[in-house]
Amino acid sequence: MRKILLSFIILLSLSTFLSAKTYHWKKGTTFLSFLRNHGISQKLYYDLDNDDKELLAEIRAGQSYSIKKGKRQTTILIPTTDELQVKIVKRSKNRSKISLEPIPFEVLKGSIHLKVKKSVFRELYKKTHSKSLVASLKRAYSNKNLRKMKRGDTLTIFYEQKRRKGKAISSPKILASLITINKKKFYSYLANDGKYYDSLGREYRTVKKSFTPYLRPISRCRISSSFTHRRFHPILKRYKAHLGVDYAACRGTPIKATANGRIVRKGRRGGYGKCITIQHKNGLKSLYAHMSRYRKGLKVGSRVSQGTVIGYVGSTGRSTGPHLHFGMYRHGKAVNPARYVRVRRHQEIVNRLRGKEYRKLRKKVALYRNKFRRVTKTGGNPIFVRNGKYLLTKKEKRG
Repeated sequence: MRKILLSFIILLSLSTFLSAKTYHWKKGTTFLSFLRNHGISQKLYYDLDNDDKELLAEIRAGQSYSIKKGKRQTTILIPTTDELQVKIVKRSKNRSKISLEPIPFEVLKGSIHLKVKKSVFRELYKKTHSKSLVASLKRAYSNKNLRKMKRGDTLTIFYEQKRRKGKAISSPKILASLITINKKKFYSYLANDGKYYDSLGREYRTVKKSFTPYLRPISRCRISSSFTHRRFHPILKRYKAHLGVDYAACRGTPIKATANGRIVRKGRRGGYGKCITIQHKNGLKSLYAHMSRYRKGLKVGSRVSQGTVIGYVGSTGRSTGPHLHFGMYRHGKAVNPARYVRVRRHQEIVNRLRGKEYRKLRKKVALYRNKFRRVTKTGGNPIFVRNGKYLLTKKEKRG
């Protein structure tokens, strides 16, 4: 009985002695001070090459690490990235060893096919509970406005995500995807350079602004009220036409002429307060209302160039707050300014894969051709996220 009890005590003490404890990297701690505090020679650090030293500088306050003390040696493991960790084995102050080792993890493969009913983002999130996957989809189609996908359009993606101890240690990586918009197909494949290309190795970029004959009179603002023949007026409390566009902006924001022209009216005008009217070519006039003040030196008959500051945003006249009412008239009849002042978007090819990299992409295209067909029938095999952290396969979720 005494032997059994003695053995139990020895085993208990050994298990305690050998168990690893978790700590957190303290703010202000450098790797050199960490070695000094643990009685390890700083020569370990100085013997490393520059790349490894830079990696050690990435350790941030709060980073967890473990220390496992044994009878003959102490092992310290400090993760530096999602995939690499520093391993220090200390036998005595002058008999220590340092190395960089991969952190074990598993890669989960996922696939999804869905037909859009209302919102592609909401439906993708509903299937996986992964906000990161939604963000990855936006990156894969950075040249497309996916919010315009409507009922009947489809989405198919193949992706992977790293997991360690059930937890996600990386964002989902979309390997290949296909969306259909109005029955038109758009493929996106991840190449070795980390960028996305279509089936022919072309990388697109959406150019949000290009030349338009008429400039928006205020930059960095939002439209608070659009052109309409039936709007409920916030002050008059009745329906009335709103023959222009309201741009909400801070008081004093510069107002610019939408195009070259001549000032034909300047002064107060009823509910519009302080305003300026400019005559342009082709029978067009532009109106700028509710100004706080005009730019000095302007008068009726003054010629202004496109982009010239003519005044500043205010709230004069019948107004609930600082904004610019901007109107346009063609031969005296009010027209919707949005027809003339608009931000155009177009796509342009910014890169093409060639040679070896292009051939690799074409192999990937051929590989996924049948996969796209199969997943359309099965609906795919998505990875599920639980509580925003834990990753589960379809089988694990059921179990």
